[in-house]
Amino acid sequence: MIIILSVFFLNACKDHQQTKQDDKIAEVKSEEVSLEQKPQVLKNEAGEEITVIYFAEGDKVAVKIKKSGQEEKKLSAKTTSVTGNPIFTSEELMWEMTDDGAGGKLSGKTGQPVQYRKAE
Repeated sequence: MIIILSVFFLNACKDHQQTKQDDKIAEVKSEEVSLEQKPQVLKNEAGEEITVIYFAEGDKVAVKIKKSGQEEKKLSAKTTSVTGNPIFTSEELMWEMTDDGAGGKLSGKTGQPVQYRKAE
């Protein structure tokens, strides 16, 4: 009889400790912060500027692009180019990041890519 009661109390204590651990894990997950890089201002040859912000979207990387005077657009990672550069797309835009991460090519619905580099 004593053995049965001892086993019962030990199991009850283990369940209580597991619940505390689960609560702590839930607290940590709810306090996660979105990872976002600092905005980069890039220019094309015509002098037009865009702002590019890379950020975490779940377990992938996404990018926000804002052209001067236009709304910010969010592009999701889709694939890589033949040269291995990441490609981000939305219904309207495609962004191919350059090797050094200091620029890229932006294509609209026309499909004509425009090269952007860090503004000096």
